[in-house]
Amino acid sequence: MGEDAARTYLESRGYELCAQNLRVGSDEADLVMRTPGGETLVIVEVKTRSDPRAWPEERVDASKERSLVRLARTLAQRGRLTCPLRIDVIAVSIPDNCPPSFRWFQNAVGG
Repeated sequence: MGEDAARTYLESRGYELCAQNLRVGSDEADLVMRTPGGETLVIVEVKTRSDPRAWPEERVDASKERSLVRLARTLAQRGRLTCPLRIDVIAVSIPDNCPPSFRWFQNAVGG
């Protein structure tokens, strides 16, 4: 539910979906999006919680960061990308009977 909400959120801002739940080996990207102008490919890690006091983005640990960087490198090498690539994190909070809220961390993971 959080991934679909994040996808809709990004699409409403002009981003275009390239892939959802993309798996390469043991690494996975929740969403792969293209920026509105198409100049950047964005790997998006989505973390969702229903508890409004929780911080979903805290669940992106060092292991997940390494996995996202590996995935980005593999995509860049296999796809011979010439455009920039970045890794974002979107934290989605969906309390009971409430619309989702989002915290978007652009370029959250480097490598």
